[in-house]
Amino acid sequence: MTILFVTGHPAQIHNFKIVKSILEKGGNKVIWAASNKDISYELLELYKIPFYKLARPKSNLFSKIYTLLSNSLIIGRIIKNEKIDLVVSRISPFAGIACMVLKKAHIGLADTEVSGIYDLLFSKMLDTLITSNVFRRSLLKKQIRIPSNIELFYLHPNHFEPNSSIFDKLNLSYNSPFALFRFISWNAYHDSGIDKISDENKIKAIKAVSDFMPVFISSEGILPNELEKYRINIPSDEIHSVLYFSSFYFGEGASMAAEAAVLGTPAIYVNSISLGYIEELEKHGLLYSFGSDKVGQKRAIEKALIVAQEYSLNMNYSTKKNEFLKDKIDASTFLAWFIINYPSSEQLIRQNPDFIMTFK
Repeated sequence: MTILFVTGHPAQIHNFKIVKSILEKGGNKVIWAASNKDISYELLELYKIPFYKLARPKSNLFSKIYTLLSNSLIIGRIIKNEKIDLVVSRISPFAGIACMVLKKAHIGLADTEVSGIYDLLFSKMLDTLITSNVFRRSLLKKQIRIPSNIELFYLHPNHFEPNSSIFDKLNLSYNSPFALFRFISWNAYHDSGIDKISDENKIKAIKAVSDFMPVFISSEGILPNELEKYRINIPSDEIHSVLYFSSFYFGEGASMAAEAAVLGTPAIYVNSISLGYIEELEKHGLLYSFGSDKVGQKRAIEKALIVAQEYSLNMNYSTKKNEFLKDKIDASTFLAWFIINYPSSEQLIRQNPDFIMTFK
């Protein structure tokens, strides 16, 4: 088969890169098309993945409509020229339009309930939608729920091995405690109207935690001058090793909070957006969730200080992680199988849902 992956956000590249490897080992051909959100192109180049470039729209309506049409045409040409058999995306509208016109099978994944009308509209163009079993929306009749989350596509123990060389890159001795903070840009569609951590509280939290351990910051935007010295400087493809070895994570980003949690690193999530997979991780004691209003920020900083002082107890989180993983599948191996055997794979899962558990 020849499969096309269509991605935007960098997390979507992580989402599919293991699946790509499994498919290619099985003799299939994988083509990639991506728009350049944040470090998307940088990641693809680091992973040595050739890709077609898609445009990103500006904020005005004309640009969005123009980009929707132009990217749909680009994907249509890719489908024709590369003789694509099947397309996989995270509910890409460009892929949806192209596949609908050219009558190509389109499998989509979703994990963000707050995407609102966007996913509700464009999921109707999919042939099959795959979500976690804790995803709280029903978007499509052909929606398959699996016991996993997006982060386990690339951080499942079957596929991820942390690289301890990050300690050298961070100028730390091996197994030294350190904390990772993450601040997002707040320019996504679903971020509208949500409070963000104030600069004052960013400074307060980081200075308080730095009394106990070194602090590193991953930030999509400009930092207050006094925090710029904490900005982490590592290759983008090594951030998951940083998360694995860090004493704890503190930040506004849900994806990175979930990544830390599934790696057994305690995560403090400061955001008023509620998500099914975040709630599941919180129930397992791997993540602490706080609203991003003033009260929530204050409570989150207080929790960060407690976790910082108790970092030597963090082995407890490895036990919690193992309990969490007991009922989860290797999602990348499942998706590769699902793609190769589509559409009979979908029929099999509907007739025998328990078959999914063979991918543990």
